[in-house]
Amino acid sequence: MTAQLVSDSSSARESSESSASSRGSLATVSDNASLMKLMKSYQADQQVEYLHLQAEIEVLFQQLQALKQQKLKQTDRHEKN
Repeated sequence: MTAQLVSDSSSARESSESSASSRGSLATVSDNASLMKLMKSYQADQQVEYLHLQAEIEVLFQQLQALKQQKLKQTDRHEKN
């Protein structure tokens, strides 16, 4: 997914640059605005992916803690017997 996003942003940037070059030095504000919009949406995609990964890490950490507690309880039971 990340590679596709990078590829998409590179293609869009190249397209924007080539259209600006073909018009000479008259690159319009809309070119800059579309580039900024693309960059913001890419950042938003990265933020969403980061939040999902962070949530997944939290779930895995909680599962690990639960497994450690189970193991400690089992160890305690065996030591008492």
